[in-house]
Amino acid sequence: MKYALQLSLAGALLLLGCAKEESPTRGNQSSPPQERILQNLWVDTTTGFALLDFVRGDTVSAALRQTAEWDLMLPALTPATRSLDLLLNSGTVNPAGKTWGVVVDVPYDQLLEAPPEEQFRPDDTAASRRVISPSLTGEGLFVYDFRTHTLTPLPKTLVLKTRTGAYVKVQFVSLYKDAPPQPNPYQLGYWTLRYTVSSTRRFQP
Repeated sequence: MKYALQLSLAGALLLLGCAKEESPTRGNQSSPPQERILQNLWVDTTTGFALLDFVRGDTVSAALRQTAEWDLMLPALTPATRSLDLLLNSGTVNPAGKTWGVVVDVPYDQLLEAPPEEQFRPDDTAASRRVISPSLTGEGLFVYDFRTHTLTPLPKTLVLKTRTGAYVKVQFVSLYKDAPPQPNPYQLGYWTLRYTVSSTRRFQP
């Protein structure tokens, strides 16, 4: 009986040890997908850009521009903006970058799984080869409305694979302060993004 009890205790300790070794780590976590919202991010026109790290869920210092510690560069915007140059930190624009991406013609809420691996690609310095086209005529993520003189997000989704191996789907909700349904064209430059981070290709638990 005593011997059987010792074996049981040893087995339990072994299982605990294995569980501890397999606990989630940064970039390899087994936690369910997490949705986050980034609201009213104003990009300083003096700096000209903001660097987003979707794993941290925040911006990082401009001093880290030449590192792999960010995923997406957002440009500063003014009412005179007529193109949107969003850059991935993929290793092309910045050699240290490791985030690849793809834009899919599927609304954010309907995208339940990341595209196949072969569809992800690095950014390019040529505008015609950008993962996110800078065009405002329908090829990119936004369209310019000549009637209201505002930029409207299109029902597309940006999907990223980050340096940690996490998958991120991103919806650009608005570029205007407080994301109103009918924005004031002079309040351009406040980014509101909705995104989900997942350790697997699935964006649903």
